[in-house]
Amino acid sequence: MKSSRPTVIAAAAALALTVTLTGCSDKGGGTGSEPSAAASAVDAAGLVTSATDASKNVASAHFELATTGTIPDLPVTKVSGDLQNKPSVAAKGTARVNVGSTVEAKFVFIDGRMYADLTGGAYTDYGQGDSIYDVTALFDPAKGIPNILAKLKNPRSAGSETIDGQKTEKITGTVPASDIAAISGSRVTTGGANTEVGTTVWIQPSGDHQVVRISVIPVQDATLALTFSKWGEKVTVTKPDVAPAAPAQGGEQKSLDGN
Repeated sequence: MKSSRPTVIAAAAALALTVTLTGCSDKGGGTGSEPSAAASAVDAAGLVTSATDASKNVASAHFELATTGTIPDLPVTKVSGDLQNKPSVAAKGTARVNVGSTVEAKFVFIDGRMYADLTGGAYTDYGQGDSIYDVTALFDPAKGIPNILAKLKNPRSAGSETIDGQKTEKITGTVPASDIAAISGSRVTTGGANTEVGTTVWIQPSGDHQVVRISVIPVQDATLALTFSKWGEKVTVTKPDVAPAAPAQGGEQKSLDGN
């Protein structure tokens, strides 16, 4: 049976509409490259400034320290802890510590004193805690992460990454060695205080602009990274039962070598 003229015209119109819609759809498909263009336009310096301000106001956070390679004079290779930063510094967690051999130890920092069970028994008073890890330095405005961010030179965007479910902008730069020493817990460079140390930070691109991770290259073939999460969550720290110990000369308690 022959098709009527109106039917042919309707079919042609439908075909033309389909082609038109397909063409529009193809043009829209090119937007997939836009996120890359947006990433390249990140204001790295502005984001670092926002993160600097945010880090000065951290009240509490969970932190993870991890190292690769060998870092001179740094006794810990791994730390996992919960930190109360305000109104006063307190922390608790576990650390992998080199005391001749590597041990996994629990630690508690409260009232300006560090307690740890390096021997696997009762906690021992290790004084201010510098010989294990100085948790008070992490968000200290004068020597911790706020200072490192403020001293970061030539910040450049290096793309976006997701860390433990957190979207971040990765930013690279350098910081004088003297300014990273505090978060490492020791002198971490043999090249002098003014040596520029490769430093990378991962910052939330929106919201509070918290630092999710910071990584430094203190010496060749070694890295030290700190990762943060759970900002603002309540941290409860209680002084542990402490084993009796005779004070070292001058009234201080034991260091890692027992002196």
